[in-house]
Amino acid sequence: MTPESPVYIDRRRRLYKRLGEEFLAVVPPSSIKSSSADASYSNVPSKNLFYLTGVTQPRSWLLAWKVPGGEVEEKLLVDRYDEHYAKWVGGQLSPEEATGVSGIENVAFNENVRAQLDRLLVKKQLETLHVDFPLDGVSGLTGARSGLAGDLRRAYPHLKLNRLSKEIFRMRMIKEPGELEEMRRAIELTREGFQRALSRLKPGMMEYEFEAEMRYQWLFAGERRVAFPPIVAGGERATCLHYVDNDNRLEDGQLLLLDFGAQSGFYNADISRTVPVSGTYTPRQRELVNLVVEIQRRAIELLRPGILHSQWNSEVNDAWAEMLVEAGIIETVEDLDSVYYHRIGHHIGLDTHDESLAHVPLQAGMVLTVEPGLYLAEEGVGIRIEDDVLIGEDGNTVLSEDFPRTPDQIEALMSGNG
Repeated sequence: MTPESPVYIDRRRRLYKRLGEEFLAVVPPSSIKSSSADASYSNVPSKNLFYLTGVTQPRSWLLAWKVPGGEVEEKLLVDRYDEHYAKWVGGQLSPEEATGVSGIENVAFNENVRAQLDRLLVKKQLETLHVDFPLDGVSGLTGARSGLAGDLRRAYPHLKLNRLSKEIFRMRMIKEPGELEEMRRAIELTREGFQRALSRLKPGMMEYEFEAEMRYQWLFAGERRVAFPPIVAGGERATCLHYVDNDNRLEDGQLLLLDFGAQSGFYNADISRTVPVSGTYTPRQRELVNLVVEIQRRAIELLRPGILHSQWNSEVNDAWAEMLVEAGIIETVEDLDSVYYHRIGHHIGLDTHDESLAHVPLQAGMVLTVEPGLYLAEEGVGIRIEDDVLIGEDGNTVLSEDFPRTPDQIEALMSGNG
């Protein structure tokens, strides 16, 4: 076994304890999507499968079952070695290598998976079925995992079918030391890319050039994936929350809103900063950015164990509205949504918007983004400051604390004195 496999073994044991005295649990792979002709989009492994096994190889499955009075048995299904595939695409995990990664001794090939499920359900006479699948909704296109869940429900209408995903999400919400280590590395890579690009920022630069400078640093460090498509939005384009065209020229006097993150070991960073294209904030820009920095400080104070995410969001909104009325930005607290129209933050981890359960109170060990914003279209200004914060029992830890954020810190960095 590799040093990592005990982590995955422990996660699976904790998950199985939540599933009762008898069950069949199925964690299918995410499907590879065709793009055109014989091309496919890059494989994005099932994050839940990775979380439980460490395996990222396409078409890998985790099956686990327990009969009353028995012990949990588990099986990992992987591709059979294909010499042609290996020549064209690359190597595949052998059963021995898959065991080394996951700690699962029983490794078989993923041939006739549905027949294997049928045999388990009938032979073991199991009554409870847990399947990991995304919610595609009635308006979406049913994917392979959701399709499997539907087929199982129709084939075995007498069984109790549960969505396994929510139990895995509950575990993923609390970050382990190894996960936090990867997230800190992702944040550090993000900071290095930001500082590289910021040192080259000047009026006339294209937004995509700034993005390229950041990505260069991450690629140079060996991380080919980004957490999400970076937002590099100059001037009034920053009032569009998910602007990702990044194809405009940056002008003297503009603010540049950046929302970006590197990835490390599939764990993500998510940081936002708002910087002056010219290297110096105008008095008005400094005033507005300082307001956002201050409400972020207050939001981090309000982030605490024992409350729901929705309560935290409401408390921050109330504080932000009062601050903006006092500053003369809005006339009444009811006007808040005219200048600030998103939530204060989200869970982050294996997914940038990490999976979470809204009814579960915030707890120590959870990591959330804290990202207040201020969007004044009439002034051509969009500002967002975002950091990744670990909740603690006796105070929070800003994982990105060393990341310059205030006007003084940003100006010093751009002048070469930071």
